[in-house]
Amino acid sequence: MIPFAQASETFLTKLVGQALESISGVPDDDLNEWRPSLGLEDINTFYALMTHLLSAGEYWILHAAAGRPTDRNRPAEFRATGERMALIERADKWVSDTRAFLETLTEEDLTRVFERGGSEPLRWTVAECIVHAVEHSAVHVGHLQIQRQIWNAEHRASSSS
Repeated sequence: MIPFAQASETFLTKLVGQALESISGVPDDDLNEWRPSLGLEDINTFYALMTHLLSAGEYWILHAAAGRPTDRNRPAEFRATGERMALIERADKWVSDTRAFLETLTEEDLTRVFERGGSEPLRWTVAECIVHAVEHSAVHVGHLQIQRQIWNAEHRASSSS
């Protein structure tokens, strides 16, 4: 594996582990329904946020960089519900599929260009798509970690009253 691919795989694997750790022990009902009681606007559920993190990662690495077809429905990611095991299985598959793709990557492949049309067109190299997947995942892992801290605090407060 070329050094860029190895570094990308290392950090994505670490980030996925941190994301899964953030939802560990949260009951499925709370994964799907809980939001902070602070009255904050536009807060997603744990499940929706995790679904978006995985969907975006699949899009940027497996579709944009690797060229696989996609049927991504971004707005639906934020309404997603389900069971923790489905998230774990999807995360494991994304990491595995990403590793398999990165093992084939060459230095020359990194300069290949992905073009997205539509209302927000863009032209990024494969390297830029992969780096974006890493940085985007990191942002949402941070969201999940903060949300978990708030969830923990609210559950400690409700159990002590």
